[in-house]
Amino acid sequence: MKEDIFRDNFERLRESMNTADDTYFLPAYECIKTTKETIENGNKVLLCGNGGSASTASHITNDFIGHMRNWERTGYPAIALTADISVLTALTNDYGYEYVFSKQVKALGKSGDILWAFSTSGNSENIIRAVKAAKESGIKTAVFTDADGGKLKSIADIWLPVNSRHAMIVEALHLFYVHSIAESVEAILSPV
Repeated sequence: MKEDIFRDNFERLRESMNTADDTYFLPAYECIKTTKETIENGNKVLLCGNGGSASTASHITNDFIGHMRNWERTGYPAIALTADISVLTALTNDYGYEYVFSKQVKALGKSGDILWAFSTSGNSENIIRAVKAAKESGIKTAVFTDADGGKLKSIADIWLPVNSRHAMIVEALHLFYVHSIAESVEAILSPV
């Protein structure tokens, strides 16, 4: 029955959240600290991902520039590398999709920035290249993946796994994580 899929997904989400421990909390605290320091130092957050993760990157960019709880604060500098369709299509056409984010990281990023990169599997080639480009440029990297982490696990400065390998649950948890991280950053930098 189709209703069973709905219920099963809720059970997967509940299980993932109920079994979370410091494996999941400690990297989030590190990401909060590093992102806060990035913004305090006058630098920016770059964000990238594919598919649903691209939407997460764009969504949280809105929250950095706009607000979480504090409507009166000045926006924080953030750029979703997923948002400019002209850039995305030109880079994909001219260089290949595997370079769509790394070219932007090199053009827009600078030492002291932080890259938030999303990959449910941890093996997206364009995300791997973006993380490598960031590291070459002195940009910190926070990588959000599934519980396994794939290839990105070993190259990220901050690896933020979620407690699931089910893609839909991973994407849902990523959105929860980044909202919680952004809200924490805002509470430190711009308390209400």
